[in-house]
Amino acid sequence: MAEVPREQRKMKRWRRRDLNTNLLQVCLELRPRRLQALILDAAVWLCCDDEVVHSLDTLCFGNLDGGAGTAAYVRGLLEAAGAPVSGDRAVRLSLDEAFFMAYALELLTVHDLRGGAAVPLDTTALWQRLQQLRRDFFLLYLAYHHFRSKGWIPRTGLQYGCDLVLYQRHPALAHSDYAVTIVPLPPADGGDARAEEQRPAMGWHDLQISNRLAAQVSKKLLLFYVQDQGGGSGNRGTPRCLARMAVHERLVRRWVPESHRPPAMAGSGGGGGNSGGGKR
Repeated sequence: MAEVPREQRKMKRWRRRDLNTNLLQVCLELRPRRLQALILDAAVWLCCDDEVVHSLDTLCFGNLDGGAGTAAYVRGLLEAAGAPVSGDRAVRLSLDEAFFMAYALELLTVHDLRGGAAVPLDTTALWQRLQQLRRDFFLLYLAYHHFRSKGWIPRTGLQYGCDLVLYQRHPALAHSDYAVTIVPLPPADGGDARAEEQRPAMGWHDLQISNRLAAQVSKKLLLFYVQDQGGGSGNRGTPRCLARMAVHERLVRRWVPESHRPPAMAGSGGGGGNSGGGKR
């Protein structure tokens, strides 16, 4: 009997997990583990065992990215702070993934380095710290939380020239369906937007470029509009400010005349479109 290639065995394993795994049950099993993480540079690192790695992978959180040295470094700092740590696998979380796990799911405690020691952060302190690490964290997390709560799996869209890409199923099973670009709108009170949330205005030329790029990689372009209903000067010091935001989704499609003509015109045989002679 011929041996099944490793890639096919992996795909079959993921397909069984995708169809049969109760994701809520996985979250409930992870909560007693009291996961601990540490902010290093612009990422959040976990040191965990194979069982936790498997659970996080099932939930589509993080990447098994660091080696033994990274895991040992993170583990040493967390254990010195009295945090329970088990395992020797290093998992890298993005900032929005880490905050979603800590704030929305209550699965994670994040520490920050202060004076060479790891200090645990509560939700408000973590929110403020992540905004310091990335100026547009507020916009990115708002989009991440919105789509993740709807059942989509958001991942960074950096390689596709957008903010996020959305997967309907696990990334090991399917390609992403949408390329998301965040478009901040002026506050509802007519004031000025915050400096960290200002982006260059998207003109028709930019929109055409983004739409054509999304089409080239078999994705649909989704514009995610964000507007502060409480005014641009409102406090952003706690995640409660998310409740003031209004969001709108707009799907952009390329209009092709030949594909969108009314049936009567499509059957008329040309209507003079090619009456000028040969092709140019």
